[in-house]
Formats: sequence, structure tokens, C-alpha cells
Amino acid sequence: MKNPFIEEITAHRKGKPMRVKVVRSEREAPKVLRGAELALAERNKQLANSNREKKSELKALMEGPWSIQVGSVISFLKHMEISDGPSLLALLDAMDWFETASHGVRLQILGIIDDAIVRIRICSGLAPVDDALPGEELTIFQMIRAKLNHEETINE
Repeated sequence: MKNPFIEEITAHRKGKPMRVKVVRSEREAPKVLRGAELALAERNKQLANSNREKKSELKALMEGPWSIQVGSVISFLKHMEISDGPSLLALLDAMDWFETASHGVRLQILGIIDDAIVRIRICSGLAPVDDALPGEELTIFQMIRAKLNHEETINE
């Protein structure tokens, strides 16, 4: 006996007709995620979406008017080591592009630099974030953030 609903749907489809799979046992049934497995699957899906979004933002940034400067910063960050903080500051000081760049572009660059610094610190066995307390010398990231956000830094 054929199902008229399925016949109506498959009548307009091109290619092979749709077949309904009859499940005869639990072993043949599709797996339904519950509890911790469902939470893990959702987190993985969110991470994949976030990575896809970051990649598209980086692609747009690399196709924009600052592509050469952004490329040189990213190239430096790929080969950067834990002791290269002053070199990164010197590279950014040599480029005055962020003075006229939009706030969104500066924030994207700051995010890329932050990710690189966190990755380098973790690979070196240090805490991912180690911002200076009031009265201490500013960290490289704090100095870069102040430059990119046009902040006046007060070092007490």
C-alpha cells in the first residue's frame, strides 16, 4: 500500500524517488543526542559557526584597503615568539595606517593580535592573559590596545 502524501511530495522531485526507511529495531534507529552529548554537539556547532565567521571577517579585511598592512601584521604574528613584543610595537609604530582606519578595522586587528598573543603565551606555558595591575608597567597588549583605540595611557 502506497502513501499518497509521499507520492505527492515525490511527484515533483527530480531524480530517484524518496524511499521511507522502516526501522525494525532500536539498533537501526537514528541516534538521538541527549544530555552531555547534545551539549557537546551544540558547542561544536557554535564553535564551527564562530570559526566560519572569523574566517569571513578576515577575508573581508584582507580584501579591503588595508590588505597590505594587515598582511604584514599577520605574517609577523605567525612567526612571533614570546620575546618579540617590542618588535610588534615597533612594527605598528612604523605603520601609521591605523590612525586613519575605521574603528571596526582597528578592533578586528586588535582581536587578531590578542588571539596571537594568547596562543604564544599558552604555548610558552604562561597564563593566557596577564594584564598589568595599577602601578605596574603596561603589557604589550595593553600598549597596542591603547594605540589602536587612540587612548591616552596613564602609567602611574
